[in-house]
Amino acid sequence: MCKGITHMNTKLFATAALIAAAISAPAFAQQVGSIGAAVNYDDLRTDVSGGHGTSAVIDGSVAVPLSGAWTVTANSGVSISNNNLSDQTVASGAVHLTTKIDDTWRVGAFTALSRPSNDTLWAAGGEVSKYFSNVTLTGLAAYGQSSDLNADLYSVRGEARYFVTDNIRLNAGAAWSRVDTTRKSDLWDVNVGGEYKFAGTGWSTFGKYVHTESDDLAHLNDDAVKIGVRYTFGGSLKDRDRAGADLATADDLFGFANR
Repeated sequence: MCKGITHMNTKLFATAALIAAAISAPAFAQQVGSIGAAVNYDDLRTDVSGGHGTSAVIDGSVAVPLSGAWTVTANSGVSISNNNLSDQTVASGAVHLTTKIDDTWRVGAFTALSRPSNDTLWAAGGEVSKYFSNVTLTGLAAYGQSSDLNADLYSVRGEARYFVTDNIRLNAGAAWSRVDTTRKSDLWDVNVGGEYKFAGTGWSTFGKYVHTESDDLAHLNDDAVKIGVRYTFGGSLKDRDRAGADLATADDLFGFANR
């Protein structure tokens, strides 16, 4: 297992290096992305125990066009916790390679790596986005492995984003994840959120609520609220979305299994 994960890590960083070397200076001038900071509050309940806690999150994402309709997107984040649920710093990152079809579809693949709960978790998968006038629909399927848990991880996720204006976004999504170790455990989560970008600036404020539950993991129920600020470069919230800068992060993939 460790040998496989080391090989995957090598492939991940080698791919990122090759992509970076292939990007031209004119392409960098067309970058679209964001940098954000947020506070996340979790309220966890199970048949065995429960608790609540707050963590600080810093993240960033950038989409850079390659030749033709191809785009490479890189995103990463750091979560810092010090409470009765967690006392650790978790780093994660993902690299996506996608292409647009007829300017209304984006399809591609990604690889991701994260360090939740002193574990090493890698993942890979495929993704698709469908663009309408004021709506974006996204979907992905992912497979991953956890070294410490010796587990196979699976996930299918979908989200709808509605742009009231180019700088006001509402979103909602749902997902199924599975943790396959000595037994199979299924998790379900739903989320709603939104973001508002202030006129004439790159700054926005955003919020998100996520509910996660599992009948298999001691009847786990978790409610999380994230509130933060973000600086967007390269255009509006809608421009950021359509450029491919809002693709899934490593923390989005497997629900509560990522923490």
